[in-house]
Amino acid sequence: MKLEKWHIKMIMLNFLSYTFLVYNYSTILVFNSPYISSQIFSKYSVIGAYSAVLISVIMRIPGSYILGPLSDKYGRRLITRISGIGSVIPLVIVPFISHNPILIILLYAIQGFFTGGLTAGINVIGLENLPEEHRGWFSGSAFSVGGSAYLIASLVFFTLYSILGNNGYDSIGWKIMFFTSIVMIPLSFSLPESIKIMKSKRVKNPLGLLFKNYRREFIFASLMTGLWASINAVVILLLPNFLYDKGLTKVEVSQIITLSGVITIISPFLGGLLSERIGRRKVSIIGSILNLLSSPIFLFINSFNSALYLVSILSFLALFGSGGIMVYVNELFPTNIRSSGVSISWSIGFTIGTLMSVIVLSIVDIMTGISKFSVVETFALAILSVFALLLSVLSKETKGNLERF
Repeated sequence: MKLEKWHIKMIMLNFLSYTFLVYNYSTILVFNSPYISSQIFSKYSVIGAYSAVLISVIMRIPGSYILGPLSDKYGRRLITRISGIGSVIPLVIVPFISHNPILIILLYAIQGFFTGGLTAGINVIGLENLPEEHRGWFSGSAFSVGGSAYLIASLVFFTLYSILGNNGYDSIGWKIMFFTSIVMIPLSFSLPESIKIMKSKRVKNPLGLLFKNYRREFIFASLMTGLWASINAVVILLLPNFLYDKGLTKVEVSQIITLSGVITIISPFLGGLLSERIGRRKVSIIGSILNLLSSPIFLFINSFNSALYLVSILSFLALFGSGGIMVYVNELFPTNIRSSGVSISWSIGFTIGTLMSVIVLSIVDIMTGISKFSVVETFALAILSVFALLLSVLSKETKGNLERF
């Protein structure tokens, strides 16, 4: 089926909405962690900034648990709009807070709660409105938005930095960057209602039906999301730490991360496109095998030139198999409980992924040796790939399920 104009508009708005979902809950804070750590968290340093991200991710679970069922009962659009507003308000308050880390943590907890609600809408609306033959490649947006969020953050940063200079950005620039989060509000109001939920027969207790009749599907959705989110964390999220550990300069790290960001936008879309031909399960299997085979690449990165090429390979392979995961998770649940199942399992999965990055960094800290980061990254990626492979083999093919219920 050929895409109509409203489909194309919805795709663009959905992708931008998801990009700013990621941009708001993690990218702004992580991107500005050096400034926030010194001015707000003070003695807690960078740990405080990353703790705020972790709290935000964890709070997505209760947010999706409460707001996901409301999305199934009252529609995706209403909850997306409420969550869009709720996720932005805490962020625009952050610049006015000085040396109050507890309040920052509280604000990010609120932000994470409403991000769980956004997941109930943004992760579902696009797939429910698209024709079957376009759902696979569109599914790739779920993991590609990490790259697009970083590129937007880079653009905002360099624009403000060029205008304000180093001292100006240090004092006020990073605060202005938080105000850009407000873009999420008009985006959340621009998304259409799901055609499927409008035609679906609502149920009084979506959670009851989910955990009574779809427990196996929920477990697979949570674990599959968690494993691919963990692979993303090990390869992509920890990349700056890994490169700095190799002695690269800030400029070199910035160049490599920008290149990686572009690659991670493209790779999941290609994996999703392939899943429309051969199925979600097979793409996840192929991606898991490729990650397992490529895991030793970390051991050969020891300079800017080697990193430039080898990180490109790792970035592409890391997220290729994740391309069909968002549609896979959607296809596990019927329409009248889909927002509940998708949002809760997705939130659990990305909490697992965030915790994985903390675990890897903790192991690196207690180890000794010049190549300890490379060794830990290699083993982490290999182990995660094996588990992702086993889970993919055990899972059932879901392609076409959205047309059946």
